Amino acid sequence: QARRPVSPRRSVRPSRCLLPRSSVAMASKLLEGRGADGIPLKSDYDSMAPAPQSLFVLYTKFFVVFSMFGVAAGAGLFYFTESPLMHKKIEIVKEFGMGPLYIALFFLKFVFQMVNANMGTTRRETKVNNPDQHIYRVYGGASDGSIVLMDLEGAHGRFNRGQRALANLEEYLPLFLVNFAFVGFVAPTLVAVITVLFGLARLKGAIAYVESAKDRTSGNLASFLMMGLIDGMALFIGVVTTFL
Repeated sequence: QARRPVSPRRSVRPSRCLLPRSSVAMASKLLEGRGADGIPLKSDYDSMAPAPQSLFVLYTKFFVVFSMFGVAAGAGLFYFTESPLMHKKIEIVKEFGMGPLYIALFFLKFVFQMVNANMGTTRRETKVNNPDQHIYRVYGGASDGSIVLMDLEGAHGRFNRGQRALANLEEYLPLFLVNFAFVGFVAPTLVAVITVLFGLARLKGAIAYVESAKDRTSGNLASFLMMGLIDGMALFIGVVTTFL
């Protein structure tokens, strides 16, 4: 049988995949302030403690300043108000030798801040800002080596930031509640007021966080002041009942 003539092979040009202009514009917007890998070009820490400044020093300053308000509040109640019940409870703490527990509680809160400073130091190095808490990498395939971060746009972004606000409250709440019980035994009315203000500040920060990570600052700072008040009061009660 005669073979059929083989037709010459024609080269086929690869077709171009053209993205709509709207998609290109959106991609450009998402990469504003970011490198080609999606990592931000600047750390949020650069505005208050750029490297090589120590975040351990910065966090210690904040902790001490906020706690001093609590020490002042405790001293004011103890020395300048006539509250026989409070003095009686101070004597109970002293009688049962519980003063060191209050000091240890204050120290534990300081350690918590130092762990935060340790995390912040590594965060500053990576330039990965809140609300991102982890850096994921794709292994294998066409996207091998690609970085995966949180979706910060639209409803997905609002959800991610709202979830982060809840998680942040959960991180601080256990130690706050322990302080609530210890200090509340001695000064229940003041601690109740501090707790309500703490809750309102956290709520304000959480609602603002949904819209923007930077908008959470005022609410969170107010809540840190409330925590500082109760931390400082714990230190004051511990020192008074242990050494005086």
